[in-house]
Amino acid sequence: MSPEQNSALVTSLTDRVGTIELNRPEQRNALTVELVESLGAAAASLVERGARALVLAGRGATFCAGADLSLVGRALAGDPAPVLTPLVAGLHGSIKRLRGLPVPLIAAVEGPAVGAGMGLALAADLRVVGKGARLVPGYMGIGASPDGGVSYFLTRMLGSSRAVSLLLRNQPVGSDEAVTLGLAESVVPDGSALEEARRLAGTLTAAPPLALLRVRELVDRATVLGLAEQLDLEQERITELWETHDFTEGVRSFLERRPPRFRGD
Repeated sequence: MSPEQNSALVTSLTDRVGTIELNRPEQRNALTVELVESLGAAAASLVERGARALVLAGRGATFCAGADLSLVGRALAGDPAPVLTPLVAGLHGSIKRLRGLPVPLIAAVEGPAVGAGMGLALAADLRVVGKGARLVPGYMGIGASPDGGVSYFLTRMLGSSRAVSLLLRNQPVGSDEAVTLGLAESVVPDGSALEEARRLAGTLTAAPPLALLRVRELVDRATVLGLAEQLDLEQERITELWETHDFTEGVRSFLERRPPRFRGD
């Protein structure tokens, strides 16, 4: 399908793979209130139109440079809260919405993903990075603490000690190190991350939607629950799925040796 575009985002849908591209390449895809407030809604719209996997990318040579400097300048000229609160609130609202969608999300990262841009990349289920990609926390360099879920995702992916080290040292994580640390799925030649992310997304369009949501929840909760509580939660969630079409379909397709047709109910 042809792309749909507004001033901040470009979306498209092909073969059940929806693509969302941050569309401010001349500003290194820096985040504005308009962009962050529309991101979650754009993703949800693609799912409503039939997308069974999503790809998030940035147009141009930078995935996302974090907050728009013009907003930061306005914040420094007066009271920061009225300027920056809508940005952070909009970003966090969209990340919550992205994580609540029952489809896999893959980030295609070219160039730097800085601050909240790093948070957007980490919010995806998987990441494909170009050779020159860099994940850059950036917060300590400006006397700030993380936003955009950076502290949440890093702690769950790396553990608290490694997450604190990465944030305190404030050093970029290159593409090869990102794969070694488990922050990225694969490294591809510069300029090909979007193509590879779409290919990967295409292999995931048959994923069972309800099971995917429960996998996210169980993995997230595993770092804060004790073993007994985690086992109880696992039992609760899998018991819920026994009553769904998708579980019945999954078992039948396995026994009949055919691909499953999951519906999300």
